[in-house]
Amino acid sequence: MKLIWIGALLLLFASVASLISNRESWRLIDESWTNASKVLPNTKVSELQRATPAYAAWIFAQLPEPFRQKLAGKTWQALELMIFRSQLLWHLTPALLVSLIVGSLEGWWARANQKALVKMHSPMRFSLALAGLGFIPVMSLLWIVAPMTVPAILLVSTLGAVAIISTRNLIVHAPTQF
Repeated sequence: MKLIWIGALLLLFASVASLISNRESWRLIDESWTNASKVLPNTKVSELQRATPAYAAWIFAQLPEPFRQKLAGKTWQALELMIFRSQLLWHLTPALLVSLIVGSLEGWWARANQKALVKMHSPMRFSLALAGLGFIPVMSLLWIVAPMTVPAILLVSTLGAVAIISTRNLIVHAPTQF
């Protein structure tokens, strides 16, 4: 399990490095804005477009002056893209929370309707459910720093499916008796 987490961390760092070294960040920003307009209303997308440069300027203002001068040209576009995607993810959080609620309701229903409650829970399925729920933030971070355009609909669908299945399995396979 440690190797999986180490691999996820390395993938996260590699994605950030690729995004910073990529010279086509403006294209990714434009495509992200276009994809966001399919998910959010145009007024909210235009509000995010106005807020993103201000947040990026505030983050760069927090850095020391030599560091800011050295990396400002390379990382400005990548930082704006990551800030925009994180703001977009913040606005998509209610959809992900609905998935968690649906998974928990389905899990409680399945557990309540079992005729003979399983006396031995499945530690492997319980552990996989915990790992699945733990990977939701990692997958979100990977989407934020991805050096490619991944539609927000795909993100919400994938994370929603993982949240529903993992939450259901977490509840159904929770230990009941020892």
